[in-house]
Amino acid sequence: MIRNTKVEETALDTPEAISDHLHAEFERRQTAALFKLGERVRIINRSSIPPEVMVGDVGTVMLCDPEFSPLTTLMGVNDQVMTIQFPVQTANLERVEA
Repeated sequence: MIRNTKVEETALDTPEAISDHLHAEFERRQTAALFKLGERVRIINRSSIPPEVMVGDVGTVMLCDPEFSPLTTLMGVNDQVMTIQFPVQTANLERVEA
């Protein structure tokens, strides 16, 4: 077995350095994500979604971060016709071609 330990130190000592770091990390995670911000998706398995919480089996992606969570946050509509944010298993989604 070979082990390689890397220690990296990053100084985030200015607002600009913090902003640059966050932006770069956001871009990296967006590239890795299955779905992108603003994409239209269809829910292909509603097993954990009550019908009164989200209707229509479709949504718009607000957050998909595979390193952070197996869930994707969608903007959807509930049965009261209110626009809501709701987490859905990423594996239960498919892209909708516009």
